[in-house]
Amino acid sequence: MLGYCEEHGYYRGKVCPRCNKEGKFIMNDFEVKKLSSVMIGILRHFPEQFGIELDKHGWGDIEEIAKAISNRVDRFYWVRKRHLIAIALTDEKGRYEVKEGKIRARYAHTIDVDLSDLPKAELDTLYYPVTKEEVDIVMEQGIFPTDRKKVHLSATFEKAMEAGKVRDDSPIILKIDAKRAMEDGIDIRKATEDVYLADKIDAKYISRIE
Repeated sequence: MLGYCEEHGYYRGKVCPRCNKEGKFIMNDFEVKKLSSVMIGILRHFPEQFGIELDKHGWGDIEEIAKAISNRVDRFYWVRKRHLIAIALTDEKGRYEVKEGKIRARYAHTIDVDLSDLPKAELDTLYYPVTKEEVDIVMEQGIFPTDRKKVHLSATFEKAMEAGKVRDDSPIILKIDAKRAMEDGIDIRKATEDVYLADKIDAKYISRIE
């Protein structure tokens, strides 16, 4: 459930986690999941299908997006701006950013978006999961985007393992010398606490964790 606490704002769960009181009901879990799927589709993949124009950094007007969803998706006729904000502010993965009446996805785009306004990475080491079939190629050629516009790196070994298990039960985790890469001019940006973005990572910055 997604609710609203008068004192602490939007939250996920039956009660506000900060005051343990039941707030105003906003959406059930099914509605949150389905609406979030539509939102992320618009912001990452197909804004034109909803008549939405994002700026070069991926920002779209929240009011316009809410109206487009309510007009084009029958089950979401009731959607308003506040519903999108509620989902964005409580998203556990930090996939959204909200600012001055606009919203965007922070990562995983398949459309061209300039994310150079995200903060620069400040970690020395990042991690990347590969399968057994991929590891030799990646160690030799480096890491390049595949189904998304950016290379997505993880802040910790554990998060890389979690991401890798989506495709492989036993992923191999590679270590990225992010500090040296950035010193050499590779631009790495912080999308969330766990996700970092780059255009590519050359092989010389990659080592295998045994």
